[in-house]
Amino acid sequence: MNRTPNYNLNQWEKSDKVLMDDFNADNAKIDGALKAEADARAAGDAALQTVLAGKGNCSVGTFTYTGNGTCGQDDPTVITFPKMPAAFIIIGDCLLVAQGGSSTGICLYSGSSYAILSTFGGMSWSGCTAYLRNGNGPPAQANSATTYTVIAFYPES
Repeated sequence: MNRTPNYNLNQWEKSDKVLMDDFNADNAKIDGALKAEADARAAGDAALQTVLAGKGNCSVGTFTYTGNGTCGQDDPTVITFPKMPAAFIIIGDCLLVAQGGSSTGICLYSGSSYAILSTFGGMSWSGCTAYLRNGNGPPAQANSATTYTVIAFYPES
């Protein structure tokens, strides 16, 4: 009689005598393996819930806007959020990451170069509206004539 490689279950050949004890032994192995898997999964789920319980809650919102190709102090990119985000990411021909209400943000990628929006000609806020200003070109200001996706993380109370 042959055996399976993982659980050593019976694999009968035509010449083998089939016995009830062999079936019962195989069923006991299968039952034990399934129980061990279920216990391990339950323990993992409980551990994950414990870790998640210690984390703060937030909601995530997404929306898009289309830039108009301008940049600079007199031509800000205007982005209005439904409420003040804890942080947000803008994705388009740039990758901009910023904290809600902050006067700085980081433009991680802009065309083929990197730039930093700073307090000098950087971001300003009026309520839940951000004004991005950067003289390094529309991509660095997230305002090329293209569509941008905004991912915003809002704190939950």
